[in-house]
Amino acid sequence: MRFKALDIFNMKATTILILACLLCSFQGWAQEYKINYAKELSSEYRFSEALPVWEELLLIADKKKYKEYFILSKTLEASYFSENYSKTVYWFSKKRNWLNAQKADSTEKEWVYYLNALRYCNLGSRFQGALDSALSANPNSTILNARKDGFADYLTNAVRISDYQVRMYKKGSKGEEYGAFPYKTGILFVSNEFNHNAINRNYPRTGQYYSDVAFYDSLQALQKYKVYQKPFWIDFIYKNRWRELDRNRSHDGPVSFSPDKSLLFVTTNFSEKDKTDTVKYRRLQQHVYRMDGEEMVQIEFPFNSPQFSTGHATMDLDGNVYFTSDRPGSMVKWTSWNGKKVDTVYSTDIWKTTYVDGTWSAPENLGATINTVGDEMFPFISNWGVLYFSSSEWGSMGGLDIFSSELDGRKPEHIGAPLNSTSDDFSYYVDEETGNGYFSTNRDKLADRIYAFKKPVFKADLVVSLADCKGKALKNTEITITDLNNGEATVLATLDNGQTEALALKRNHEYKIVYVGTDVLTGDSTTYKATESISEMVNFTTYYKRFISKVTVLDSVSKPMDNAVFEIYRSNGSSFSINSDKTGSYSWRNEGVDKVDSLVVSAINYVNGSLAIPSVENNNCIDTVYYTIAMKTISKENFINIKRILYNFDKYFLRPEGKQELDKLVAFMKAHPKYRVELYSHTDSRGSDKYNMKLSKNRAKSCVDYIVSKGISKDLITAFGFGETQLENHCSNGVPCSIEEHQNNRRTIPKLFTQSNEALDNNKLKE
Repeated sequence: MRFKALDIFNMKATTILILACLLCSFQGWAQEYKINYAKELSSEYRFSEALPVWEELLLIADKKKYKEYFILSKTLEASYFSENYSKTVYWFSKKRNWLNAQKADSTEKEWVYYLNALRYCNLGSRFQGALDSALSANPNSTILNARKDGFADYLTNAVRISDYQVRMYKKGSKGEEYGAFPYKTGILFVSNEFNHNAINRNYPRTGQYYSDVAFYDSLQALQKYKVYQKPFWIDFIYKNRWRELDRNRSHDGPVSFSPDKSLLFVTTNFSEKDKTDTVKYRRLQQHVYRMDGEEMVQIEFPFNSPQFSTGHATMDLDGNVYFTSDRPGSMVKWTSWNGKKVDTVYSTDIWKTTYVDGTWSAPENLGATINTVGDEMFPFISNWGVLYFSSSEWGSMGGLDIFSSELDGRKPEHIGAPLNSTSDDFSYYVDEETGNGYFSTNRDKLADRIYAFKKPVFKADLVVSLADCKGKALKNTEITITDLNNGEATVLATLDNGQTEALALKRNHEYKIVYVGTDVLTGDSTTYKATESISEMVNFTTYYKRFISKVTVLDSVSKPMDNAVFEIYRSNGSSFSINSDKTGSYSWRNEGVDKVDSLVVSAINYVNGSLAIPSVENNNCIDTVYYTIAMKTISKENFINIKRILYNFDKYFLRPEGKQELDKLVAFMKAHPKYRVELYSHTDSRGSDKYNMKLSKNRAKSCVDYIVSKGISKDLITAFGFGETQLENHCSNGVPCSIEEHQNNRRTIPKLFTQSNEALDNNKLKE
């Protein structure tokens, strides 16, 4: 009861004293009761009810008996789990001020609450400073370090804009709804609006009804039925509940179908109860039904366990089923919390199994390219093989954001605004062909609602055209197109017009397009990146392989030069020398180890000529490639016209004109250091054979000595003396001859050789 002030002052002093004592005792008992009540609400996860009680206690509780630290901690916890994130930011700041006065710091758990609340409240400007402070106090925290690693992505994602157009799909519900999946002319979805089943259908954590699977027919929703019509009474009694599915005594949903609609996947709760602290907690399990006409026949999903949650399954065209679970083998969130060791806590990860001929393969964790120490959930695999899922990490803008992955090892791609927001965005579904889809979000007053979206449909394709160098289309020829993002290769055959069928491309994928060629025709290849919704044509031209290459060297009057010297440089780094043949040419198979990069041609009295061989010939549609090198003569003053080196009778010293001829030879050898020379010395027939042999060798030696004195290595010179054995005329022993005829036999003749000992045939040296 309550007393008025006037009544109290009219009482006797003794009575007032007794009543005051009783009032203090009652007040203390009331505070004790209220604290225990608030603790009970929090332990049962009834945080929305607990929060105002804790807030009131902060004002009236006996802070000497119940420390302000404890009440602040429970108030912060209740504000966070009741999704009152603005109050989470407020109470964290209050508690941090109190801790600063005590020279203490917030716990790891409270820092996580605060960081999450900042993102929900779109207070990203505070995030980095708060994260640095949190890590300073908790440097070994797994979850905080993960946030640090993802901070750059968070900044990028916070300003990422996509071309999605979104709108609220279904308005007017009294409960919360999420998880839309197309069904007939409408959608199946999860709703907690209904209470058809019985008493005590309230979920104690939220105070709302347990969730059911509902059906919304978008066509019938536009029709109005009279009271006497059957659809009116069905809607009145059952509302939108999907009556084909037997209801459980706990949560049902979300649901999905296999691509061929033969399997139905329904997430629900176990009937067995587990305990988290003092709360009875039912973990998720995955139900699978085979659709037999209108009948559902449940089949086993062998990966359920009351020790962890399993659900949110989705199936692709190949029978791969992706589902979420916090089973052992998931990413480890933590093994300690606030410095205390706890049982290993696993994150909610996405797993994969394959269903073939009634058998499930062993579950496989998708690994660190998809899963994090945060939570990944609500997977959906599209008919294009793209996995969409929600995650609290990967640089999420707020709570859960929607990401996509083509399961090719690359980092998941953030969908961007307006589909993603600083609230929870999840349960994505899309028809890739039309771009129409649904997702769920609590961006409107933190209540889950279903939104529809339209995204631009990326439609790009590629056609490859193949023709030979004469323009003739090549039919029935294989072209290989490899997606460099995922390694998938597609082989297409050209049709009669030389073109392949169009191949559909994926957005931002790079492709390698290859025609390998044949023994006769060259191959071709290119790369193409699909960035625009267009049809692209790639034209390939094939040429005859250059089996034969032929080079011809021409002199100053355009006549072939035989015995010109080619220095051949191969692609493998080797080189060799060879003389041109009688037609002034050299031919080779320009492939493999014989493939030539370049060559240099040299000849006396000519400037060196050179030729670079193209790696690919694009201008000749022939099977032999011809090259010509036109030589240019050197300047007149440097022109070499080597005469025979002549000697006086019975002498071997060099005459001035002989030295002049040898100087020309020396100049040429210095310019062509790979050449060597042989010297052939002779005598006339006068004198004995033995004497003449010695005389000819002395003449050869005089030439060698002179050439060496000019700087030519002796190793490049070979000298021979033939005496009178190789006369040039009839002037043999006893035959009368003129002085001039005998002079012609007293001579030394030089002859040049290449490094490979091929004679230049004096290279047409004139006498």
